[in-house]
Amino acid sequence: MTNSQPGDQIHKWFSLSYSNYLVLHRSHLQSMPAEFQQRLVDCLNELRAAYAHTEQPEGFKVEAAISREIGELTEAELADLGITEDWYDGKTPPGGLSEEDLNEWRAANEADSPRYFRDGSEVDGDDQILIPVPDPVPHYQRGRTYIEPRLTA
Repeated sequence: MTNSQPGDQIHKWFSLSYSNYLVLHRSHLQSMPAEFQQRLVDCLNELRAAYAHTEQPEGFKVEAAISREIGELTEAELADLGITEDWYDGKTPPGGLSEEDLNEWRAANEADSPRYFRDGSEVDGDDQILIPVPDPVPHYQRGRTYIEPRLTA
């Protein structure tokens, strides 16, 4: 008999990720053998019934993404994600400076590294952020998509 606590197995399965959700490709699921599909459907029905008393969201928005450090993003990627970069600790140069004076002002006021902001909150340049990308797994096509699984014994 093990001394595991409720949730231990799922927590271990998620490993060190910070994921709060498990997202599965429908195309993969419908391509698995019928016995697997029936076991999964039975488990999903059991889960649904066990939490029928709790409030659930109407839906979720799920999209494929890649993870990158904020400090490694290009200016265009930062702009697309609504992240601003502040090299001058909130200071702005005085108006009317010549290009030479502006360059001197920048050199005198530039920080060692930028501060990043998203939605008004400061974020760390080492933080990971998800960038949406096209999903490489084919759409389920109303049950018609089949991707041959490579099942191991």
